[in-house]
Amino acid sequence: MADELQGALALETQTPVQTDRELTVEVGWVLAGAFDEIDRRALALARARLAQLLTAWFPEFCWRFPVVWRRELRPISPVEPIELLEAATDERDHGRWDFVLVVTAAALKSHYKPFALGAPSSALDAAVLSTQRLDPIVEDEQVEERERIETIARRVTALAVHLLGHLNGLAHQDDPSDFMYDLKTVADLDGMRYLQDRARMEKALREVAAERLEETAAYRQPGLVHKWGVRLGFGLRVLWRERRNIWEAVREVEPWLFPMRFSRLTTAAFSALLFLLMTAEVWELGMQQPPLRVALLALLALAGTSFYLLQRQHLLRQHRWEMRFSEQRTVAAIAASVAVVLGMATTYVFLFGMVLLISKLLFTLRLVTGWTALAPTWQHYLTFAGFVATLGLVAGALGASFEQGVYFRHVLLIDEET
Repeated sequence: MADELQGALALETQTPVQTDRELTVEVGWVLAGAFDEIDRRALALARARLAQLLTAWFPEFCWRFPVVWRRELRPISPVEPIELLEAATDERDHGRWDFVLVVTAAALKSHYKPFALGAPSSALDAAVLSTQRLDPIVEDEQVEERERIETIARRVTALAVHLLGHLNGLAHQDDPSDFMYDLKTVADLDGMRYLQDRARMEKALREVAAERLEETAAYRQPGLVHKWGVRLGFGLRVLWRERRNIWEAVREVEPWLFPMRFSRLTTAAFSALLFLLMTAEVWELGMQQPPLRVALLALLALAGTSFYLLQRQHLLRQHRWEMRFSEQRTVAAIAASVAVVLGMATTYVFLFGMVLLISKLLFTLRLVTGWTALAPTWQHYLTFAGFVATLGLVAGALGASFEQGVYFRHVLLIDEET
């Protein structure tokens, strides 16, 4: 144990080796808040072991593990994971790291599970993990200090590998011995021994280690960031260059579950839908609209409501980091925007289907004819459903704007609760 701790301390203070940027991967550690002596020693050991594992698995890369201790970040337990991740991304941008791991002694607030040990965000290239449940003293108060340090270090190492796997696009495995096993309990971390899908991770790491767009000569000139044309071009190049990673980040968010995850959005939209369905004037107006006009209104509403939510939930707010180009920040912004658009589109499809179903099942032909003075065809019903769904989408966006900002960003930016 003494030798391992000595090696961990040496890793803390070693001078970075000058090497080709294309072969370098930096995983920054941000220690948030206060840690006792046991946790500090365990974290140093875990960091050394993580370095040994990654170097052994991927020797073609030069690995660096800088550490920043943010003592002023003293989160009250339980802490929202997204708040720590957002604070850590500032450190990531400042240090130009590829990934950042945030470690806290506080419990993480979970929205989907009884508890969470960690939370990865592929959109932010960041993950947060908590040591609170990793200490064996939680289960047995008689554990000796040496065993506590060893157990915490082993579990932190396994959890860190698991989270880094998520950040590099690895899927869960069914084998409990694999680091990508979908763990259910803290004890599952003790059985993790190997990483099966190393080939896929190596491919992802090669993309990560490649020169970022802002590091190229075209974007290193001072003053370019203030030119909107250049910024637009930078964003489009990031969109094309990182299209696969952006889609992976969006897929992890599962925007098609928006109606189930945002209750205020669904409640407001469905309430408006029921009110509109009971109004004769709405039937008459909706069925008399040209299909093309309804389609254009739907697209306009989708764009407008998506932009409104992104602004209302501060996902497009101005930051000091916008004074320079950042590929990672741009990827996160694009992924969040695409997720919101797809989420609102899913909501529109849901409302469209509900209107069509209710109008055909509950409203008789005689009643509809009396309200609209038309002999309704399927085209009339489809046009009416599109018109009402558009109005319902606008009402849903107003309801979603009252969702807690922290929860909204949690859904959009965090891949899962581990």
